[in-house]
Amino acid sequence: MKNKLYLGWDIGGANTKICVFDSNFTIIDVHVKNIKVWNNFDDLKSFFKFISNLYENFEINNFITITAESCDNFADRESGISEILSNCNYYINGNKLYYTNSNTYIDYDNALMSLNSLFSTNWMLTSNFLNSKDNIDLIVDIGSTTTDIIFKDMDIKNNINDHMRLTNNTLLYIGVVRTPLAMMANNIKFKGDEISLVNEVFATTGDIFNIINDINFVELDYLGSDNLKFEKFNSFVRLSRILGFDYKTSHEKDLIDVSYDFKKLFISKIVDNIKKIFGNKFNDLTISSVGEGRFLIKEMCALYNIKYWPIENICLNFTETLDRNKIYSNMTSALVVINFNNIKNYA
Repeated sequence: MKNKLYLGWDIGGANTKICVFDSNFTIIDVHVKNIKVWNNFDDLKSFFKFISNLYENFEINNFITITAESCDNFADRESGISEILSNCNYYINGNKLYYTNSNTYIDYDNALMSLNSLFSTNWMLTSNFLNSKDNIDLIVDIGSTTTDIIFKDMDIKNNINDHMRLTNNTLLYIGVVRTPLAMMANNIKFKGDEISLVNEVFATTGDIFNIINDINFVELDYLGSDNLKFEKFNSFVRLSRILGFDYKTSHEKDLIDVSYDFKKLFISKIVDNIKKIFGNKFNDLTISSVGEGRFLIKEMCALYNIKYWPIENICLNFTETLDRNKIYSNMTSALVVINFNNIKNYA
């Protein structure tokens, strides 16, 4: 008889994340792959097959949440979900259940009849987790592409899709790797002067966080806007381009200063959205954070004298050898399994 494994999948447009649990619901591994779904499905199919082959000697139970349906290679979101479902069904081994916006899990046949219920559901898992905690008011999930602002008892129906969340300021479309810097600001200070930016996709947020050592890209498989790695030299070159010059080592200190200014701007955009939601109650919040950019929220809370509750305080069961940072950076792939187990036990 094969041993059981529970795999949580978070299939995004830029990254696919998997959290692996053993039969006792202890996390034993995390897999993350930078896959640009908008380019083609070949890499995603290969990753599905790779993971399935990796655990072929186990009885696999898969729990899947999807956000990649909004990629612009699909005619619309329904087409996107339909194609992703088809590939999941064909290439992922084992039992498969898909997470819906009504906090249920459905099989493939039912998913095909309820495509809209699968749109961008991963933040709802974080909402369920938050509602189970008495000591946190708000969780900010900062990924490579977007920032989700999720607060206690948030109305799911009023935030059921990206458009509504953008309207309600609960979705901010900036992330810590992929956002072009020229989309964040029209001008930035360089050597004391306010200068316009080159409005090209020459550099992204990943470059500034690479330059100031906030993200270690060594074990990550992202590529920069020029399809070169996130090495320091490459990031300095890319950042120089949006300032209108070619990089020289004599520019390094000034480019580091520019990077810190972009970081401050990023934090201020998050603060602006939270203030739009909470108004003068902003400083009374207790805030936590997940995702690749959660370090920003810790710094934000220190800057604005807000109580910060580290997500690392939660009691997750995982093997001692596992990199904890990978779990908390890819939290929703764990929550899609944990949430199922909680519902099952509650029922």
